[in-house]
Amino acid sequence: MSPCSSKNHIASRSPARIFLDFSPSQAHEGKINRTSVLLEGSRHYSNGARVNVDLSSLTSNGASYSLFPGQIVAVEGINSSGRKMVAQRICEGAARPSLRTSVDALMKYHHGPADHAGQDGKALKIMAMSGPYTTSDSLDYAPLLDALTQVQQDRPDVVIMTGPFVDMRQPSISSGSILLEFEDGGGKMNVTTEALFVNKVAAAIESLYEEAPMLCTQFVLVPSLDDAVSEFVYPQPPLRNRLKKPKEMRLPGAEGLDYGSLGLNHIETAGRGNEKGFKRVHCVSNPCTLQINEFTVGVTATDIMLHISTDETNANLEPGSRMTRLAQHLLQQRSFYPLFPPPAAQTMATNLDLAHMAEWSMPCQPDLLIVPSKLTTFAKKVMDKTLVVNPGILTRGSTGGTYAMMDVYPMKRDTLENAGADIELEHGLPERIRVDIKRI
Repeated sequence: MSPCSSKNHIASRSPARIFLDFSPSQAHEGKINRTSVLLEGSRHYSNGARVNVDLSSLTSNGASYSLFPGQIVAVEGINSSGRKMVAQRICEGAARPSLRTSVDALMKYHHGPADHAGQDGKALKIMAMSGPYTTSDSLDYAPLLDALTQVQQDRPDVVIMTGPFVDMRQPSISSGSILLEFEDGGGKMNVTTEALFVNKVAAAIESLYEEAPMLCTQFVLVPSLDDAVSEFVYPQPPLRNRLKKPKEMRLPGAEGLDYGSLGLNHIETAGRGNEKGFKRVHCVSNPCTLQINEFTVGVTATDIMLHISTDETNANLEPGSRMTRLAQHLLQQRSFYPLFPPPAAQTMATNLDLAHMAEWSMPCQPDLLIVPSKLTTFAKKVMDKTLVVNPGILTRGSTGGTYAMMDVYPMKRDTLENAGADIELEHGLPERIRVDIKRI
């Protein structure tokens, strides 16, 4: 039903989308506010017709709401004139169902032997950090090296690293003056962003395994729109070599250095020789949904929390609920980037490829949602089944930042043994995880 087709009390029977009114008569520009909200009906029911929404009744009655451009909502209200709907109730969305796992599989994951990918009754340790990985006044990647030293000490099972790995906003990188100092007296050379990634990021992870060949940590690399070594479009494909067959640079001091490659292939053989083992580095898309043992992890490197918070209008919300509310939007909208259009500010520029918008939808309600943001770090239970974590960023200007360390504890053996092997249980991850936000 069109939101403006009836002059009686109506309830929207299909999702409609919130838009910002840019009409000259109301002179609204920039951030959305409570007087500039437009509701666009679905193409099926109303052929995309739009109507102004009056939120004054909700505001005066103490009803809470939080709206942003592109949000899909259901609005109940009165449209007596055919030109403006007086909203009486707003449904802001519903999350997708979460996954369940059979008791038999949970027993293998949580209490199976470690040599068969089981946890042996111990906690699964996950580390999450987000770039930039070097300071604004240097290209030595000291924060990254400090973080990898922590990896060597704590030995997490999984390290989730979101970009930017080679930050386009770093002054030296943005100016094109990338001086790389080679070892063994090779001097300095102005190199490409690709070579910087190889020598600072890939080489640092490779050295980690050379020093500790028995380290069982697996790395997950998620690119960022600020990465100089990835495609600048959302959703982003995984990090990959520019050339299918990288070639060796034949320059003094650069022996053994390939071009057309990110050097990640060397990590798989570091310290192993000719032996084969588990895959150490997993390059995934931005955003992505992973499965670690039984639970699902949603990850996005784009600061959607900041983007929504700068273009949102709300009223009558509980004090201190800002971060929970922003995270809840992602789950209710079933999307890693529900905002449309994206912010116009250059510092938050997001090139959306609308032909692939299905790629940033959530296939399920994740058990763990990692949303790196410049906003306040937090770890909160949202919508009962999801723990949302903002680990912060590893580098803030010329100083170090923060990262997150998470311990996911197994379900009790007695609980699993007393349940039927074929019964599927909810994962209940928020009740069995500990999150520490640490400063580097």
